[in-house]
Amino acid sequence: MYEFLRGKIVELGDGWLVLDTGPVGYHLLVSRQTATACAIANEAQLLTHYHVTESSQALFGFASPAERALFRRLLQVNGVGPSSALGLLSAMPPDQLARTILDEDLKALTSIKGVGKKTAERLVIELRDHLGELAAPQAGLPGGGVSASGGDELAQVLMGLGSAPREAQKLAAAAREALGPQADFQELLRHALHAVAID
Repeated sequence: MYEFLRGKIVELGDGWLVLDTGPVGYHLLVSRQTATACAIANEAQLLTHYHVTESSQALFGFASPAERALFRRLLQVNGVGPSSALGLLSAMPPDQLARTILDEDLKALTSIKGVGKKTAERLVIELRDHLGELAAPQAGLPGGGVSASGGDELAQVLMGLGSAPREAQKLAAAAREALGPQADFQELLRHALHAVAID
């Protein structure tokens, strides 16, 4: 229904934000990764997923194509709804979550809030043959405005927040160089966004 939305971030809460696109303000449910990316930005372009059931409808926003693709894969798992899928994506970046599932790391999966042993086993059984391309840092995909000719998850998020592709790649590389290989996604993102704010 909606491929992406671009606008000003006017409200940001725990797991949601309101995007003012002009005449309409959209309430989007987002992962912690996307919320962190949007916390410093004034404007954003988010890929979307519109989810409808008999009793509800919701619009989900994603800072990168990989995040949305994995969200949709997670929804195909028996017993995993949109709230659970968003919780999984809030626990770790998409490429890391995909690798965790491919590695059949049940300990890491069950450490995520709301994920029990049976759910973790279903994730592994039902998705292990479908996540290969999502387990590595993703190049951009066409159509969402957060695409790139090459790059990674961090650069894609930065592009979704308005950085040019080349600038996003430089910011991502600078963050990794400054913080080292042990830094997690949230730390890298905060460092890159801080650099943008200083400029």
